[in-house]
Amino acid sequence: MIVFITGASGFIGSRLVEHLLGRGDSQVYALVRNPARLSWLQNNPALHLLGGDLQSLPDLPENLEVVFHLAGLTKAANRADYYTVNQEGTARLIDHLLQNRLQPRLIYLSSLAAGRPATNNQPVKEDEPAEPASPYGESKLLAEQEVLKHSQILPATIIRAAAIYGPRDKDFLQFFELINHGWMFTFSQVITMSLCYVDDLVRALELCAEKSPGQGEIYNVADPVPRTWEEIGEEAARILNKKVKKVKVPLWLARAAAGLSELGSKLSGKPSPLNLSKYRDMEKLAWVADPTKIKEELGFETAWPFSQALEVTIDWYKANGWL
Repeated sequence: MIVFITGASGFIGSRLVEHLLGRGDSQVYALVRNPARLSWLQNNPALHLLGGDLQSLPDLPENLEVVFHLAGLTKAANRADYYTVNQEGTARLIDHLLQNRLQPRLIYLSSLAAGRPATNNQPVKEDEPAEPASPYGESKLLAEQEVLKHSQILPATIIRAAAIYGPRDKDFLQFFELINHGWMFTFSQVITMSLCYVDDLVRALELCAEKSPGQGEIYNVADPVPRTWEEIGEEAARILNKKVKKVKVPLWLARAAAGLSELGSKLSGKPSPLNLSKYRDMEKLAWVADPTKIKEELGFETAWPFSQALEVTIDWYKANGWL
């Protein structure tokens, strides 16, 4: 399989690269901003590094079979950046493929945030009307629409991923750091979310490349059992063998903290995981996905039990000095 991966040096992209190279039958072309800074990517004769980004795409092999479009912005110092990277970047990638008369299968990694929050914790299906709550979610939905506009010419599949965790992830890290110091912040209202371990997501991406589902299909990828924020924290505390003091934070205070954090980001130019876009998703309280469709059509189910996957993740953090 000859593949091109955007976002190849990131948390999810690097795991996908490793998995595909481990098959022994793949040639992987990886888009990286700076080939001298490879992050998690290791030298391999089947790995070809292509310098560039979504605004400046390199030449691609004529026999390209699959594009995994993983590059995207999950946090930003400025709202407009979500649209520049997620929507416009996706449109540029598609234009680049079509202008060069390439027709690989395109697999776009989207997010549950592009859909809608759950009502009464009822899992949301892919065909329900989209109601993004945040600029991030809106930008991912617009990127999906860019993909679907060309799906009759460019065979495409969209994966709406749940909250992804695993080794190398930094989004959950701050939460676990606090727990490791004996503190757990919860909220005045129960927040529920679907999760997915990174290696399960990688298998779903691979399956979409292999099984060639129908044009423009959208699939939720998530564990079938959602978790509350407090459940995640309690399980992390158990794994870390920590007794924690729980501090309940009202949502209005979380919003104020997100606003201050975003202001700091704008002044420094460095995006923060805590921002108003993230808060707008959080205040909807439930992002719960129904993963039935991908199970019925492609035979995919998550394989990693939550407790085991979280333990592997935390052990990796500790082994690498992150905790």
